[in-house]
Amino acid sequence: MTKEITSSSNPLIKKLRALITTKKNRQESGRFIVEGWRGIKTLLEHDSPFYELEQIVVSNGWNGGTLPPHIETIKVPDHVFDKISDVRNAQGILGVVRKKAAPSRLPETGKFLLLDNLRDPGNLGTLIRSAVGSGFDGVLLYGDCVEPENPKVIRSTMGTFAFCPVWPISRDELSQGLENGYELCVTTGLGGENLYDAQFGAKTLLVIGSEAHGVSDELFQRAAKKITIPLQPACESLNAAIAGSICMFQIARG
Repeated sequence: MTKEITSSSNPLIKKLRALITTKKNRQESGRFIVEGWRGIKTLLEHDSPFYELEQIVVSNGWNGGTLPPHIETIKVPDHVFDKISDVRNAQGILGVVRKKAAPSRLPETGKFLLLDNLRDPGNLGTLIRSAVGSGFDGVLLYGDCVEPENPKVIRSTMGTFAFCPVWPISRDELSQGLENGYELCVTTGLGGENLYDAQFGAKTLLVIGSEAHGVSDELFQRAAKKITIPLQPACESLNAAIAGSICMFQIARG
């Protein structure tokens, strides 16, 4: 079903803009916006256990092909779409996505990325993408992390958000996971075991710290394993997303 809206003052247009600009609206509604064809195409072609595409909005200039009839489509003038969009050079299509129930605890086994106060949306999006690419089982948010439904995070995942559970984990929940046999593995610039020599079990929590401060003292002290990515002398450190990606692909090798 397709309907047209021509005014930027329409309540639905204001609601869509609020989902892009306001964390509170996303959290209260359980919905967020995905911009661009890649993310929408992913949700159309794959039955995500974590997200459902509820609505599609296209501009008059959209010429990407026929959209599915079973999802409501809203057509708006280009200038109205630009009022909604968070992208400078928008593709002219966005979707409203509903969050399904997220996992509430760690499963009996698995390899998970645990992000410790990670604040940069681009880094989180890239790490979600790498978690999917490497075969990790999900991403855990510890402390004051950037919101995973932030539009910049969603764009940075390049559509892979649909395949990756992301949820917050508390100190008590982490303690329970460690009691159940999960091994906390932190990255450190110096003094850790060489990543490429280390062995990892079926219950692994890989910790990547914040961009500014690295892994917190709390998690560093609780870690059962400390690993270091060997670097050439001219390179002092790596970006959080790059370091996490390298580690996940190595750990996933078994």
